[in-house]
Amino acid sequence: MSRRLLAGCLLAYPRSRRERDGAYLLDLARELAEESGTTRQALSLVRGGFAERLRGRRRGPMLLAGAVATAIVAVGGVAVAAEGSAEVEVQSCAGAACSSVETWAADRERAGWRCDRTSSPVDVSWQCTRS
Repeated sequence: MSRRLLAGCLLAYPRSRRERDGAYLLDLARELAEESGTTRQALSLVRGGFAERLRGRRRGPMLLAGAVATAIVAVGGVAVAAEGSAEVEVQSCAGAACSSVETWAADRERAGWRCDRTSSPVDVSWQCTRS
């Protein structure tokens, strides 16, 4: 099951990269999954694949918008907005990806930001504000 999941996540990479490095990437992901979990490695493959596509192709705003939207849904997103003189950052996560977001929020709080956590059945969101 985990091999099939990881192999499916390789589809995020461009075909030329999969043909050249697919076996290596799959073996590496399977090896790392033994220590860090299959879900984490699956998300890592998807994230790496989209990053590779964005580096390799610059075919207009539709490709970029689609890749960014998919990455946000799969991994969680960051939004930065100015509210008057306040800076606001938002991160969302689901499952295994939440540990890095929890660390991000704790770092912000140590730096003097005010962070609020909201949960839903599907994900967790943090909104941190600095005046």
